[in-house]
Amino acid sequence: MSSTLVWTALGFYGLAIVSSFPSVIQRRVKLSPATLMAVGAGLLSHLAGLMTAALAFDRPPLTNVSGFLSVLAFMACAAFLVGYWKYRIMPLAIFVLPVVFLLTLTSALQGDLDFSSAPFRTRWMVLHISALFVGYAALFLTFIASVMYLIQERELKSKKPWAFYHRLPSLEALDALAHRTLVIGMPFMTLGIITGFIWAGTTWEGPWGLDRKIIASVLTWLGYLAIFASRVAGRLRGRRAAYFAMAGFAALMFTFLVISYVSGVHGFFPNLEGKS
Repeated sequence: MSSTLVWTALGFYGLAIVSSFPSVIQRRVKLSPATLMAVGAGLLSHLAGLMTAALAFDRPPLTNVSGFLSVLAFMACAAFLVGYWKYRIMPLAIFVLPVVFLLTLTSALQGDLDFSSAPFRTRWMVLHISALFVGYAALFLTFIASVMYLIQERELKSKKPWAFYHRLPSLEALDALAHRTLVIGMPFMTLGIITGFIWAGTTWEGPWGLDRKIIASVLTWLGYLAIFASRVAGRLRGRRAAYFAMAGFAALMFTFLVISYVSGVHGFFPNLEGKS
């Protein structure tokens, strides 16, 4: 991955964070043009870096820790822009952009722990990874909206709310954002799981279904499915929905960032020789 382009994106993300604070402090309805331009420039630089890596290695830049974190940061930032454009929830910038910055920084500082494998260039693998990352980005916004919901609810019940209370959207707006992003994220997560099983079935031999990462991924998906079904049926809303969404995302990140290190065939350092 082009380190120059990634560091350039990181600089723009940092500039976007700094330039967003006046909008929050002054309780503006919208982010300033400078902030939006910085985010846009960061996304374009980041995209150029990812595309450069993909062209150089003839595969998506997702075969190492650095690539995974970089793509996750890019998708989270893109989801933030889409969410802001659609819902105009300006405080999202304070919650999302620092996470994007930290993920990008961690990715830039990672060594190139790369491994080349033909199975990573198959269409099923590309679809599997692409669907999951779109789902992750949407569910990340579900998580952020849930955190904001709990903060706002606490402030509303407090006799002496902080000044930040006046800068957050209403509970109804935050609950709606969490619901809609979950409805978007769950189908993509499901598509990622299905295409992953198809890819594994044509690539791996042996009892791959018993791998720790695969078991954890299926359990996490089942948890999200229960949340999704309860949400759609109207049985889960408000504070309880926020807690469940946060727990689901914590399980998702644990599977993605922790279980990947101990997975036998589906981790950051797998043996992907495929079928002979």
